[in-house]
Amino acid sequence: MKDELKNATKNEDEQELIKCLDFIHSGQLDSKCYDYIQIALTRTWHSQHEDLLNTIYLEKLSDDRFVQPILNIALDRERFRWYDDELEATLRKCVHVLKTINSENSNRALEQLEQLNNDNIKITLEMYK
Repeated sequence: MKDELKNATKNEDEQELIKCLDFIHSGQLDSKCYDYIQIALTRTWHSQHEDLLNTIYLEKLSDDRFVQPILNIALDRERFRWYDDELEATLRKCVHVLKTINSENSNRALEQLEQLNNDNIKITLEMYK
């Protein structure tokens, strides 16, 4: 899986990235793939940010290297979340993933998001209280 994910990010190939994300949930993902997931989170050649977040969440990939890219996705709607509707599903997933990472860095990022006074962030955070 590492080689496929590496090639998808290196070649900026959205279709290959989609294939990788489809197969990741079969337990083939290990920490060697984290760098490529981080790279994909930061890039805009694809529209798979929500699926990348979903993968991090479902696979419980708790790694601080994801925190800043996730925060960037949450904060920069025009660049990363242009497809989010009023429910802001991707923004909500950012919150869930940051809660899953549950580190000092992710908790600081959550505090920063909470300061935005966004209803979707508030609703999502209430689920954890």
